[in-house]
Amino acid sequence: MSEHWYDINGEARHTILSAKGEPRPTTLRDAKKFGWFPSVTTVMKVMAAPELDRWKQQQVLAASLRSSRLPNEEDEAYHARIIEDAFSQVQNAADLGTDIHKALELHFQGQPYDSGMEAYVAPVKKWVSENKIKFIKHELRLVNPIVGYAGTTDALIEKDGVLHILDYKSRKTKPDMKITPWSKEPMQISAYAQIAEARRGVNLYISTTEPGRIGEAWYDETTIDKEFEAFKSVCKLWQHMNNYQPKAI
Repeated sequence: MSEHWYDINGEARHTILSAKGEPRPTTLRDAKKFGWFPSVTTVMKVMAAPELDRWKQQQVLAASLRSSRLPNEEDEAYHARIIEDAFSQVQNAADLGTDIHKALELHFQGQPYDSGMEAYVAPVKKWVSENKIKFIKHELRLVNPIVGYAGTTDALIEKDGVLHILDYKSRKTKPDMKITPWSKEPMQISAYAQIAEARRGVNLYISTTEPGRIGEAWYDETTIDKEFEAFKSVCKLWQHMNNYQPKAI
């Protein structure tokens, strides 16, 4: 997966033109040259992601059970075929998550969206109404030049007169499975909240396997402060490992 970068003005710099004039993914070397800032998710890649790793392992196992070994198939070929099958499932899940995010963004900005996404959008509409959510900004791009990171969050909202960061997460679920935050998610919210001067935050989970089901995780001021202290340490580790402390130039 490509890393994401932003300039001091919050403009996305995820790609850059090659010597041939064709877009290519931005590298760390490019970022150092231009003084660009890593995204929150790029920074957090230095941390383990046990929930995601476990899910990917499950996809590989499921792919191996779906596909029998072919006669005279070499180990390397069999392994490659299993991995390709498994991660096509991962990509399909990522694509659906992107489509859901887009539909939600469009709807809450009063624009038409793909009607095929209605099963995922409808419960979020109800949740927004029941919680008396007021949207302040959508797809908010944020930069912290002091700590040295940037990113984009889904929305800045107001609930009960208090600013919150709202971040959607698509999640595969099962009927007997409780939807709970993954370990990095409150930290990600805290990094956005610190820049946007939001005191609280919420992850809203949209099930991709049980259309119509959603879950929520609210983070109070104490959680936001605690998670941001941890995030600053992660940021320092990222800078140490990459020998790069971005500054506005």
